[in-house]
Amino acid sequence: MANVPPTTGELFKAKAVTEADIVAAVDAFMADPNTTAFLFGEGYRLDIAEAVRAHE
Repeated sequence: MANVPPTTGELFKAKAVTEADIVAAVDAFMADPNTTAFLFGEGYRLDIAEAVRAHE
């Protein structure tokens, strides 16, 4: 099985990212829906625009 990266929800449950990290990611997307490579937590990266497109 391929190494699947954890979801943001899984990282939150594991306390690897905080609620403030999640809010900052949402704020970044709302400010610019083309935001990519958002860095949060302890070195995690999220392509916010792609994440949103994948769940439309």
